[in-house]
Amino acid sequence: MRKLLLGKSRGSAESFLTITPQIFVFLIMFQLIFMQFNIMRDSHLSQGELANTAISGDGAKYSRYPLVGGGSVLLLEDLKVIPKFIDFTNPQTKRVVAIAVDEDEKN
Repeated sequence: MRKLLLGKSRGSAESFLTITPQIFVFLIMFQLIFMQFNIMRDSHLSQGELANTAISGDGAKYSRYPLVGGGSVLLLEDLKVIPKFIDFTNPQTKRVVAIAVDEDEKN
């Protein structure tokens, strides 16, 4: 009985050649989705941090650009390293930019 079960579940070379590219495409798509999720997460966290800085007035990692009518624009630029599943030797770095308006420069 065991030989019958093992014998019937064996595939051929054609099935291996068919499924190999599909697995490769699936892994690449999964890699891209995972990297995009990490970029979006880092962007939202940086935007929240900068908005908190504009409200409370603390933090030193941002650049302040004055506006003509008063107030200023805060700009936060940061490089983030994104982990990868497929290629571990070359880490992927992405630039994350966040912007906020500070209406009162005195706080």
